[in-house]
Amino acid sequence: MKHIWTVLCQKSSIDNESNMISLFDCLEQIKFIVDKTKMENTNNIVFPISFQIASFWTDDNNTKDRRLDIKVELYDPENEMIKDFIGKFIVKKGIVRFRSRININGLFTTKSGRYYFVIKYKNGSNKQYKKVAELPLDIDIKYKLSDYKKKKQ
Repeated sequence: MKHIWTVLCQKSSIDNESNMISLFDCLEQIKFIVDKTKMENTNNIVFPISFQIASFWTDDNNTKDRRLDIKVELYDPENEMIKDFIGKFIVKKGIVRFRSRININGLFTTKSGRYYFVIKYKNGSNKQYKKVAELPLDIDIKYKLSDYKKKKQ
């Protein structure tokens, strides 16, 4: 398998008639405003958003069905891996172009800064994952006091 591209987006759609893919709301940066008084721990925040990691692959060795395992590792601004996601796919015999989409629910964060989604894959008899891409995502987290607490002060 050869990795061609990967995009981080909120959603994608594949047209049944033309087999063309559309990527919607591609992500490069996200800003959050958080009410600090409603949080137990501000070191590890999971934001309730859904997004996809869409990739395009090619493979000339298409004489049989192949397995493609994709691993996405999420690194925080301190270069600590905070989460990983696995996608397992079967690429059917005869297919030379393949698109994978991994759906992710919840964005894990530790603080403001640049996060990286590192894309790795293995297929066939490979035992080790091979890194093929890094996707940066800038996250800006702003904290505020709740309106109720402001009124009491």
